[in-house]
Order: sequence, then structure tokens, then C-alpha cells
Amino acid sequence: VLPELLEKESIDEILYIKTKINPIEVREAIRLCEELGIVFRLMTNDQQPKLTNAFVSNLANEKFLTFINVPYKSSAVTTKKILDVIISGILLILLSPLMLIIGLLVWLSSFGPVIYRQTRVGFRGRTFDLYKFRTMIIGADEVRGELDEFNEMDGPAFKMKNDPRITRVGRFLRRTGLDELPQLINVFKGEMSLIGPRPPLPEETKEYKRWQLRRLSVKPGLSCFWQIKPDRNDIKFEKWMELDLAYIDNWSLRLDFIILVKTIRTVFQRTGL
Repeated sequence: VLPELLEKESIDEILYIKTKINPIEVREAIRLCEELGIVFRLMTNDQQPKLTNAFVSNLANEKFLTFINVPYKSSAVTTKKILDVIISGILLILLSPLMLIIGLLVWLSSFGPVIYRQTRVGFRGRTFDLYKFRTMIIGADEVRGELDEFNEMDGPAFKMKNDPRITRVGRFLRRTGLDELPQLINVFKGEMSLIGPRPPLPEETKEYKRWQLRRLSVKPGLSCFWQIKPDRNDIKFEKWMELDLAYIDNWSLRLDFIILVKTIRTVFQRTGL
């Protein structure tokens, strides 16, 4: 029951509270939680943990052994959240003239709304509306299925270099990454972070292997390791997932800063699709 529950529901933590602990049950629960990036807490009376990958925490005056394999340093995580709001707010103000110009170009170049909203999967499987400047013709999602045979990516993701649905202005916006600017609103709202794994489509996550679901254990971002690779569209899907997990395993504020600088360089070099 637990494996299916963890894969289908948006669960942040599992608390194991029993007077008699079943070691086999606990080991299996820890393994599942670590695989998916979910916090596991085991109520215990031991003052010192006997396991190197666990630490003692207190909840409601009870001691728990906490197992976690995602970033958990509260001060660093809190700093990241604060910086996300401050930086995205400043960028929205500074880039508002550019965004107005881009919006006007999108509006003049093709019929349809300027901003495209799409359901994406975020932190712990929660869905949200992602904002982008519209780069495709109206009805592009409806005809996606007709282009599956031209998909240049393996796995559940879809990429097509000469996608006929993309408008002329949209192609330029994608190459520069400027179509992603409205996602600063998602960051400001707390649905995304400046740096983190790109938010997938719901239909993509349904095809994820269990180990790939751990990329949903942190807040999605505007850019990450895959985003700054010059040959990113040639990278195999499983390698893409491994890059995201490597980001999670090695996360620090310094790493976020390095990726942010490289993302800006990528925009100016126009190496996006």
C-alpha cells in the first residue's frame, strides 16, 4: 500500500509512531522515502542516533530519528526562499519594459493571448499554472499527438527542433529563453524557485520510473544543470534526470549562484531551443 500511496499522493513527510517497532517495515519505509526524496521520521527514545544518515529532531515534545536525502539545512533553505522572492520581485520591476515589448511583439505576430498558461507538476507532485510568453499557434496542444513520430527526445519529454507550431517571434524567444520571463511571477508566488529542476507536465510524470520521482522533492526552477548545457537537446532523458538528481544531492547557495550566472550567459549566447 505504501509504495502506491507515496507515488500517487503529495506527501511531504512520513511519521512512524508505534510502541513496537517492526525493523523490516521501517527499513522498507526508509528505502521508499529516500528513493522519492520524502522525509521519514521514526519516533524513538534513543538520545543518539546509531545511523549516520539520521539525526535527532523534536516534534510535539517527542524525539524522532529523521531520515532525509534532500537539502534540509533550514537556514540555507530559508535564505533561498527569501532570495527567490526578493530577486524575482526586483527582476519583474526592472524587466517590465522588456516584457511589455515582448508582449506587444507576440500580440502583433499571431492571433491569440500573449501569456500562455500550462499545468505543470511542482514540489511533491503539486500542480500549478506555469506562465510563458506564447510561442506557438493557437491549438498547438491539440495537434501535439500528430507530431510524436518527430520527437527528438527519448523518454516522456517532447522536443522537436523545427516544430511547425512555433511562430517566428516564438522561435526567437525560445532561442534566447526570453519566453520564460513570465515565470518570474511563479517564482514570486512561491510556486517555483530561480534555480531548480524544470517543472514537468503531468503526463510526463506518469511515465517516470520511481527513482525519477525524486526530482519532484525540491521546488522546480527557471534553470538547472540541464538548462545551461549547450547541447542540452541532445542529452538523453535518463541523463537529464540524473543531472537534476545531482543538483539535489549537491545543492548549496553557491551552486545556485553558479547556475544563475551560467544561465544569464546562455541567454546571451542564444543556445536554447
